Amino acid sequence: MNHAPLTTVVFDDLIAALSEIRDGYALNEARFTNPLDVVEGYRYVVQALSAMSEMFAEGDPEHPRFASIVSPARKMQGDNPDAIYHFARIRGDRAYRVFGQITEQCYTSFTIHGVAADAGMAGPLLGDINDRNFEVADDGTYELFLSATEPAAGQPGNWLRLDPAAHSIVVRSYYHLEKSAQNDPTINVVIGIEPLDAPAPPPPLTDAAFAGRLAEGVAFLRQATVGQNVFGSPSPVPFVSNVPNTLPMPFSFRDSGLPVPGAADIVYSMGRWSLKPDEALVMTGFLPQCAFVNVMLWNKHMQTLEYRNRQSSLNQKQITLDADGSYRLVVAHSDPGLPNWLDTEGHEQGSIFWRFLLPETDPAAIDCAVVPLASLRP
Repeated sequence: MNHAPLTTVVFDDLIAALSEIRDGYALNEARFTNPLDVVEGYRYVVQALSAMSEMFAEGDPEHPRFASIVSPARKMQGDNPDAIYHFARIRGDRAYRVFGQITEQCYTSFTIHGVAADAGMAGPLLGDINDRNFEVADDGTYELFLSATEPAAGQPGNWLRLDPAAHSIVVRSYYHLEKSAQNDPTINVVIGIEPLDAPAPPPPLTDAAFAGRLAEGVAFLRQATVGQNVFGSPSPVPFVSNVPNTLPMPFSFRDSGLPVPGAADIVYSMGRWSLKPDEALVMTGFLPQCAFVNVMLWNKHMQTLEYRNRQSSLNQKQITLDADGSYRLVVAHSDPGLPNWLDTEGHEQGSIFWRFLLPETDPAAIDCAVVPLASLRP
């Protein structure tokens, strides 16, 4: 007798999905032919499985908890060494209290998202608030209430309206430090969430409840792999360049209208590099006044390259500026002997991703030029 018929069906689908992902993603020669890209593809799938388990299979919107989205051991969705992200499944017809403490963060925000049409991690932006717009105590502590209706006058706390279609909440904690937050074991985000209108403790887990969560996780896993566009295929996104070794004019995510879990307050610019071993891509320009700026390199799976032992990203604190205040960053396979080198870690191709958070003026264009690597060496 099968005592978990619904979960068994979904688990069988998970097994089928892994075969689909092996053949349609990791071993699909239309996507990857370089051995490094293929082995990183398998590693990415394993890390996505980890996210599927914690964020969806264990994601209970009736009694949510914040799950860490990424870490040095779980890179996905364009992770960021200078930020710590949290995710929780919620419902638009429930009420919640979020509480935490801001310590070294230069920016904290909460974005509410609907269901993703493609079954991805989260869908369209339905509401947002950042730490410039809610009260924080002198010791950095805060609380934020999420509900469909505004709390009655006189009740304490900050409030963010929940759209009836709310599916999830994403928390972004950004750090503008000499040592990237993900590399610093002393950095810890104090944050929690609790329901205001649900009984405690929750009822025992049922076959139907777990099958539903697992099915959402399997759909996420497919979208994060075989559901992704082939690297280098044309993109209509306004902040993505379709020409290798170039970057588009930075563009606001809020104005892009994209139904994905981007950050409402960030201006992005994304391109891709394609370099021979003796070539380098030089990026030059001026940084606007911002709450936060960084640039990083991703592999073909939207994972930041090795940043614990290599320099694959730079934030504004880490960038060395020239005497006139301009920057010059070099993307290359080997060290040019100059400041601001971004190490490709042996990848012939990958993505370059810039973030400008709450810029006071529109970020200027980023000039790009491919030059012989030897011409840069002192």
